Amino acid sequence: MLKQYVSIDVWDQPDGGNRVFFADGLRIDFDVRLLPQFSRATFTIYNMNNEQITSLMSGDRYVTVKTRLHDGELHTIANKYYVNNANDQVIAPNRITKLFCQDKLRKLYSEQQCNFNVKFPSLRNIVNQVLDSVGHLGARVFSSFPTGLIDEPGKSPSRPMHGNVQQCLRRLEEEFNFETYTYEGGYYFMYKPDLSNVSSTSLATKEPDVILRTQAMRANPKIGIANANIVSNLDPRIRPTSILDLSQLFTVEASANEKTLQVSPDYLKNFSSYSKYQAFAVQHKGSNYTAEWSTIINALSPTSGKLMKTVAWAS
Repeated sequence: MLKQYVSIDVWDQPDGGNRVFFADGLRIDFDVRLLPQFSRATFTIYNMNNEQITSLMSGDRYVTVKTRLHDGELHTIANKYYVNNANDQVIAPNRITKLFCQDKLRKLYSEQQCNFNVKFPSLRNIVNQVLDSVGHLGARVFSSFPTGLIDEPGKSPSRPMHGNVQQCLRRLEEEFNFETYTYEGGYYFMYKPDLSNVSSTSLATKEPDVILRTQAMRANPKIGIANANIVSNLDPRIRPTSILDLSQLFTVEASANEKTLQVSPDYLKNFSSYSKYQAFAVQHKGSNYTAEWSTIINALSPTSGKLMKTVAWAS
C-alpha cells in the first residue's frame, strides 16, 4: 500500500506570522481547485480537540497543505489559503471540521480600489500599475499571448482605471480575451486564442510542461478535438496554463457520441494528431486516510487547424 502523507499548517498572517496549528497524524482530506479568477479549496480535518478547533476559528487564518507519496518529494498543494468560513460537526464516531478557503490574493488585493490614469497604456503597463497600486509584489506571468499584444500601445496616450482590482482585471479580460488565475502568490494571465491568431502564439511550438503517461491515469481520458478531461494520479506540477503532452496516452475515449462518429469518419484521425493541450481548470484531491489521490484536468487544445473547435476557449 502506498503511503499518502498530508500535513496542514495554519498561520495568523499571509506572509510569515505565527503558526497556530500543525498536524500530519490526523485524517486530512483536501480539495484544491485552480479556476479562473481565483483559486479556492476545502480542507477537512477529523477528530481535533476543542482547543485545536478554537485556534482555527479565532481571527484571520491562512492554511498551507503539503503532500508526499511514499518516500517521494514533498509538494506544497496549497500555500497560505485564507480561511473564509469554517464548519464543525459531529457525525458519530467522528468530529469533522471543514475549512473553506480562498487564495490569499483575493483577501489581500481584490477589493482594494484603483483610481488613476495609466500613461502609455499597453496591457502589461496597465496590469503592472493596477497591481503595483495595491502593493502586490508577486509574479505576473502572461501565457500564450500573440506576439506583440502585451506591449502594444493603446489608442490614446493615457487610460483611466477605476474600481477595485477584480473589476479592473475583468474589464481587461473582456477586452484582451484572457483568463486570470492566482496561485503561489502570483497572478497568471492565460490568453484564449481563436482560429485567426492561434498561429501567432507560442502554443503550437512551446515544449510541454508535463508529459502524461497511461500508467499515471486514474480513469480513461476523454479526448476531443478541442478539449480533454483527464483524471491522473495527484500531480502538483499541473496548474492552469500548463502545456500537457498527451501523446503517451494509449487508451483514450472519444468525447463524441456514436452518431457523430458514424457521420464523421475522420473524427478520430483528426483529434489523435493533436498531442498538446493547455490546462484550463485543475483540481487536486486527496487524503491520507482514503484512496483518493488525484488531479482532475480540464484542458483545451491550442493547436491551430480548421477542425479545432476553438469556441471551447470561451466556455
